[in-house]
Amino acid sequence: MRLAKLIEEYIADQGWDNDTVNRDEEKGSSQLKTIMTVNNQDFRLYIEGDEKRELLYLYLYAPFSVIEGKSVDACLLFNFLNDHFTYRGRLTVQDDGDIRYVEIIDVENIEPPIAMIDNMLKSGIGMFRSNIEGIAAVALTQKTYEAIRADYDKKDAARELHNQKEQENASTSEE
Repeated sequence: MRLAKLIEEYIADQGWDNDTVNRDEEKGSSQLKTIMTVNNQDFRLYIEGDEKRELLYLYLYAPFSVIEGKSVDACLLFNFLNDHFTYRGRLTVQDDGDIRYVEIIDVENIEPPIAMIDNMLKSGIGMFRSNIEGIAAVALTQKTYEAIRADYDKKDAARELHNQKEQENASTSEE
């Protein structure tokens, strides 16, 4: 099982000595379940290999869930984040309120390096690090999607203004 072997090599490369890959030879699947600490918060990490479909999955679950009545706001924010920013995976909210980053890679006809798993994980961690404040606000408070989106729009406007000033300064110094 080549994907199980890849996941095992990744575990060894990371020095995760207490983690093991669960294999199901009959189904052609393998799975790593572990806890990953990001910014002092524990995220559930699953890395799965599907040998028959030749797919590699990475799931990174937030340390909190969406409270009752906030799923629509969470879905709207997650759709915005998935569309507006460049992450290789996507953010979803499950029916039970779990918040999950998921990335799936087709590994048919390739021998993926362990760096591929590392890149998948770094993308998920980066998404949470950059957006955890908004995700927590929409999931755990009464703050609406619209209010959180306005915060993102303000940040974008400030960034755009900063970039324009830098371009003006660069043009002035060239003259």
